[in-house]
Amino acid sequence: MLADEKWYIGPDNGLLSVVAARASKVELWRIIWRPENLSRSFHGRDLFAPIAALIEKGAFPHGKLADTVRLQVALDAGDLGEIIYLDHYGNAMTGLRAETMKHSDKLLLGSAVLPYAAVFSDAPSGQPFWYENSIGLIEIALNCGNAAALLDIKVGDPVRCTS
Repeated sequence: MLADEKWYIGPDNGLLSVVAARASKVELWRIIWRPENLSRSFHGRDLFAPIAALIEKGAFPHGKLADTVRLQVALDAGDLGEIIYLDHYGNAMTGLRAETMKHSDKLLLGSAVLPYAAVFSDAPSGQPFWYENSIGLIEIALNCGNAAALLDIKVGDPVRCTS
């Protein structure tokens, strides 16, 4: 898949559908080539890596790909308004893209209303806040503490934003 001038090569398991749905321009192909020895569990190595290598070299593998108009597995491209991961520091990652919120917006988690902070040191010690993490998602944290413990956060807890 070529989405907004970037290549994505992988299984049609739904992940690519989210990228495709969020892109402004998408071209899709299906890999029709099969290597002599295709393992049952290492398609990344045996199938996707050789195709990626050819594309990276500038040798588009025309005979190994077939045009397709859609992916077979399509997931909703919308944000997921819930906690999706807790790290060992007690930070709580959401499924919300930070680009959808303004810095003046608050994040609601249960009865907690969380302000934005660009970095941990911008928040008062012991004050939970939200910030944009390194992959562009909204994350809840606590300067000098464990946000998950303080707020009793669990994976699956709903979150939403408010102005």
